[in-house]
Amino acid sequence: MNPKILELRTRMVSVPLSTPIISAVGEYRMWPYIVSEVICEDEIIGNSYIGPYLDHSMPAIVSTMHALFENFKGMALAPTEFFDEGMRSLSLLGRSGIALYALAALDIAFWDARAKAAKQPLCVHLGGTLGKVKAYNSGGLWLNDPGTLYNEARSLLERGNFEALKIRLGRRTIEEDLEAIEEVRRAMPKNGLLLSDFNQVFSLTEAIHRLSALDDQGLYWFEEPIKYYELQNYAELRGRLKTPIILGENFHGPDDAFRSLQMDNSDGIMPDLMRIGGVTGWLRTGALSNAFQKAISSHLYPEVSAHLMCVTPMVDLLEWTDWANPLIKNPYELEEGCVVIPDRPGAGIDFDEDAILKYTFSEG
Repeated sequence: MNPKILELRTRMVSVPLSTPIISAVGEYRMWPYIVSEVICEDEIIGNSYIGPYLDHSMPAIVSTMHALFENFKGMALAPTEFFDEGMRSLSLLGRSGIALYALAALDIAFWDARAKAAKQPLCVHLGGTLGKVKAYNSGGLWLNDPGTLYNEARSLLERGNFEALKIRLGRRTIEEDLEAIEEVRRAMPKNGLLLSDFNQVFSLTEAIHRLSALDDQGLYWFEEPIKYYELQNYAELRGRLKTPIILGENFHGPDDAFRSLQMDNSDGIMPDLMRIGGVTGWLRTGALSNAFQKAISSHLYPEVSAHLMCVTPMVDLLEWTDWANPLIKNPYELEEGCVVIPDRPGAGIDFDEDAILKYTFSEG
């Protein structure tokens, strides 16, 4: 029997980053999170967190979450039905951006509660098994001085015995990018995987020149070299290169994923749990990636994403960051470059109330 949902509790926090982000889209030393708890009958609580990038956007998302929640309050827990109803109710507001982030935060918490009601880890509840998920460390290698990257890469590799890292590229000159790649390569094992992310820094013409010059560097993929919405230009760029192209962290819901896959403009996709629409949005996008025979990786949210990758065909690599760890009582463990899914009900995330109080975000 599915318990009825009773209340929604939300908190806004801003957590310091151990390694500041220095990228083409900006510099960040703090990261905002909305921590949510859906309280159900039988003392079941579904947890979720989302990180909407900009702290001043959190109040609007929280307000939308509470408005959406009123549609489901008092109903028996049914995440898929709730998602469909939520998307219908967003038709006037728009099925993307803040509205979709709000629905995603609820959807993750609903699924967490549903798995807890069944006394199962989320991946088991969804039909999979517990295990380890191959990951890469994405917690550094930003657009810093290339001379600092060797030591940083060594530290990132040692954190969980990783063999795969992601470097940010798109510096002022090709020579600086090549130096950065060389410094990181020196720190990596012989067969290690080096991924690259450009954070949408180039125009199409600039990307053609820069990526052509980097095409022989053996990088595992080129991620988002141009604006995420230039879908036709991605198709053009992909046709000129041998290094795989990946995009998808900016897909807003499965509809965006379908449009991109239908255009065959990438070699793989990497949905973001928040932007894709939570667990339900991810599962539907995973089915699309399988239908189009495209590999799927994750973007941020390593805990819930690890569960989902266990039940998704055509999976590739999980993106690992520890940015939310200060908020979590028992963070996931790493082993031989893999994220280890714990044998705990739901997504296995319990929040540290002292940390939430410490990092509480104030609108003023």
